[in-house]
Amino acid sequence: MRAQFKAGKLAAAVLSLAAVVAAAPAAAGRDNDPDAYVTNYYTGGGTGGVLFAAGTTNQACMNLGAPTIDVISASPGVRLSIRPGTFVVTGTDYGYMVCQGQRIPGVVVTGTGSGTAQIRVTYPPIGQWYTHTLTLPGR
Repeated sequence: MRAQFKAGKLAAAVLSLAAVVAAAPAAAGRDNDPDAYVTNYYTGGGTGGVLFAAGTTNQACMNLGAPTIDVISASPGVRLSIRPGTFVVTGTDYGYMVCQGQRIPGVVVTGTGSGTAQIRVTYPPIGQWYTHTLTLPGR
C-alpha cells in the first residue's frame, strides 16, 4: 500500500512538472521581460489642430489599446471631434516617458468654437479615468 502511495505521488509530480514545462515556451517571452507588464498612459496635442490626445502602451511603446474619451460638458458653441488617430507623445498621465517624441496610436480630440470643455479620459486595461478641461481659444 505504501509503495502504491509513493508511486502515485511520483506520477502526480511528473505530470505537474510536464504541465509547467509545456506552458513555459508560451510564457517565456513575457515572464523574463518585466517591461512587458508596465502600462504607460500618454498624452499629446496642442499642435496641428489637436487639442488633446491619449494612448496606452507598454515600455516598448507597443499599443495596449485605445482610451475612451467622453465629453462631460462644453461651453455653448464648442464642438469637439473625438476619433482614433496617431499623435506624438508629449506627456504622461502615468508611467515612464520612454515613448516621448514618438508617434503612437490612440484617440485624438479636435474642436471648434470658443470656451471650455470637460472630458473624461478612461485608459485600458483596467479603466483608470480622470477628467480634463480643454480650453478652446477664440478665432
